Amino acid sequence: MATITTVELILLTVVSAATPLLLAATGELVVEKSGILNLGVEGMMLVGAVSAFIAMLTTGSWALGIVAGAAAGVIMSMLFGVLTLFFLANQVASGLALTLFGIGISSLLGIPFIGLPIEKLPALDIPVLGDIPILGPLLFKQDFLIYFSVLMVVVVHFFLFRTRAGLILRAVGESHDAAHSIGYSVIRIRFFAVMFGGAMAGLGGAFLSLSYTPMWVE
Repeated sequence: MATITTVELILLTVVSAATPLLLAATGELVVEKSGILNLGVEGMMLVGAVSAFIAMLTTGSWALGIVAGAAAGVIMSMLFGVLTLFFLANQVASGLALTLFGIGISSLLGIPFIGLPIEKLPALDIPVLGDIPILGPLLFKQDFLIYFSVLMVVVVHFFLFRTRAGLILRAVGESHDAAHSIGYSVIRIRFFAVMFGGAMAGLGGAFLSLSYTPMWVE
């Protein structure tokens, strides 16, 4: 029984640790497919994490916390998009600057909340299936964002390779001159892709502060 418990704990830890990375990576996949290199994902995640934590702590609502995290990621991504797409700033430098900015602003905003606990995101307990040894807790007793992260992998894959919009996005990433020549707005498409990536990074950050470590730590 001890061995089974240990295996369960290891698997649950792996799933929890992988979720924020999966969310951020799924969003960044769309950004990269559009032809943009965004190295500011970590900064977006950190700002999303502190925003989600503050929103949850002040309102007591997990939903508002998740929305705040995603919104913070979108705002950060819009800043990156304006710098790189409209002012033509270097993507690598802008991304790294955004990461440093995110580290600094999240530390500053989080100072009053260090060590304060919040209630963890509730797990969805599916009857009967959740009682299966090892696989039950791993697959059927997780919180919403874990299931959402897996769902988004499927959705993004379908969007990129099974829809006309996904084909246009990939065309912009592979040859922006050709896409522009047939009438597609390269800047607009890339900007929306960057915003989606920011939202997903913000959700990854929200998971970190609302579920993975439900208290604010430096």
